[in-house]
Amino acid sequence: MAPNRHLTTEERQRIRTLYFDGHLSQPRIQETTGYTKYQIRHAIRAPAAEVAPRSGRPRVITADQELELIRYVCESKAHRRMSFLELSIALFNSLLNWITIRNALYRHGFRRRVARKKPPISEANQQKRLAWAIEHKDWTLEQWRTILWSDETWVVGGPHRKQYVTRRIDEEWDPTCIVEKHQRKGGWMFWGCFYGSTKGPGIFWEKEWGSINEYSYRKNILPNVHEFIDDTFEQHHLQLSFMQDGAPGHRAAGTKKDLENRKIRVVDWPPFSPDLNPIESCWNWMKDYIEDKYGLEEKPSYAKLKRYVEEAWQELPESYLQTLLDSMPSRCEAVIAANGMHTKY
Repeated sequence: MAPNRHLTTEERQRIRTLYFDGHLSQPRIQETTGYTKYQIRHAIRAPAAEVAPRSGRPRVITADQELELIRYVCESKAHRRMSFLELSIALFNSLLNWITIRNALYRHGFRRRVARKKPPISEANQQKRLAWAIEHKDWTLEQWRTILWSDETWVVGGPHRKQYVTRRIDEEWDPTCIVEKHQRKGGWMFWGCFYGSTKGPGIFWEKEWGSINEYSYRKNILPNVHEFIDDTFEQHHLQLSFMQDGAPGHRAAGTKKDLENRKIRVVDWPPFSPDLNPIESCWNWMKDYIEDKYGLEEKPSYAKLKRYVEEAWQELPESYLQTLLDSMPSRCEAVIAANGMHTKY
């Protein structure tokens, strides 16, 4: 029941009958009907059940036009991105002003909101994501613990989240209210992995390693993965499978051969699926940590940035990793509910 909508005459009569003839209390009526206490109170206090004509200026847009507007907005990306004025021009030949369009959409729960950024998903990849989620949706926590999740992220100095300042309306350009935007912000790559609630190697990409490609990945990452998987088996008798995304250096023939020679089992990962990889959330946690502790330093030196990142990785709580692992069934269900398309994760 929508809490703010007006009740019909029949609904108001039902409340009045339960109250005046059935002698039910208002809380009992609320429990029985699902109406809000305000709707019930208004119906009882009204002189009659009939709904009085509403005062005020009649709506310019008709109910049919509102439905047409909603259908138009929802049918494509291009229409979703149109402003209220553009919708008026395209759909009603400018006969309705943008305020009328805005108010009509507001009544149906629409607002102008920032679009979410997600990787593109083709029809083929949609089916792969859906199949993977269906295959793994009933996995137990012990099964999820057998995956070594990995990924890399680009880390920069300065703020990570949106910055808010306390100012008067005319202080917009005060130097103390400005967040400086640097053209080329210094940053560097970090690679990490974890299984269960246990962190594996966290590697800050050294300058002398050059760019990340098949050869640098095989030289600097895979030996650490191999050693960690072997150590985990020796110490805990747990055989891990290695999860990596579809980056070019990961899917290169040489990398696949290297993994095969090292006898590392690799998870068959669906393309463009960061929402299914729980380690992605670790990067936000680490960047928030760096911002909270060192956030005002916009362009830290290479040595400082390395220290900040390695410290954030060490401080990443095991309990947080466990929470991420516990979310895997929900992540799979979300992909299934979205029929393989984007999810909130």
